[in-house]
Amino acid sequence: MSAESLNSQSAYHTDDAQCQMSKTPHAPVGDAAWSIASRRPALPTVAPGLGAPVQQQKVLDCLKVLGKYVDGNSTNGRWQTSPTFMASLQNSDWLAQITTVAILLKGGQVQTGFQLLGGCFDTYKTNLKAESPLLTSETFMAAFQLMSISPGLGWSFLKYTCQLSGIVLEKSHPLFQLLSKYLTLDSEAFANCSDLFLGCFLDLMKQHLSGWDDSHRDALLLTTGRMFLLSLTTFSQYQEFRRMSRSDEAMPLLGHQHVLQCDSGELPPAATRSETLSLYPLHPAQIKVMKQEPGGIDYLSFEML
Repeated sequence: MSAESLNSQSAYHTDDAQCQMSKTPHAPVGDAAWSIASRRPALPTVAPGLGAPVQQQKVLDCLKVLGKYVDGNSTNGRWQTSPTFMASLQNSDWLAQITTVAILLKGGQVQTGFQLLGGCFDTYKTNLKAESPLLTSETFMAAFQLMSISPGLGWSFLKYTCQLSGIVLEKSHPLFQLLSKYLTLDSEAFANCSDLFLGCFLDLMKQHLSGWDDSHRDALLLTTGRMFLLSLTTFSQYQEFRRMSRSDEAMPLLGHQHVLQCDSGELPPAATRSETLSLYPLHPAQIKVMKQEPGGIDYLSFEML
């Protein structure tokens, strides 16, 4: 599916450019979240920020499929802790490109944004085949960012990833089932699920993956938080970063103070959880400018210091 075909579905509209996600209360996370998925208490008391009980049930269904997906990848040996595995948790080049797409579209650079997005779509097939541990969170975060531009664009992206996963991995695969479950949620429930899904994913990795420890957990939390923080970059800042990079000027750090200055509605709870913020001073990172190939469009990412 190309950027042009997305555009032809009227997924992007300039009057949606300032669309904001709901600010309703968020669901519990961590060990409590896994208890929700496994023991399934009375729905009205589970997640008051997720809307009607029928929506809460759909969220619980997502968590069950997520558990099956993590268990399957750890059991068959696809995910094994190693230096390569750690590196995959510390960097998401593909999501950095999606984040830059959001920056470009918010800045009115529609043609360039969709050109970069087209390259991201082409790469997603490779990502599905590799099934890195970041794939589920990358897909969710990408959809969340694109929905902040236009709800239609975000759902078009989810539909594309779901259909492609059904082809690449087959429809019996847990990832296809998970993406299908995402599409049953309404936009409010989806917007409020970022912290719930992240918390459950962290707990599931600890439960199923041999060798998973605090260093792996911290790497995934930092990557998640930093990518969402990059998404707040304005187009004028993006242009300034490109200029600084070309003139070898010092690039800014991605620090927790920037997150704390943001309005609560700008970032999902997964990016602002206290345990994520506490890691920033311990693991500094610097914004960097990369170039997508073969398109040659500059995008923003970060590097560890």
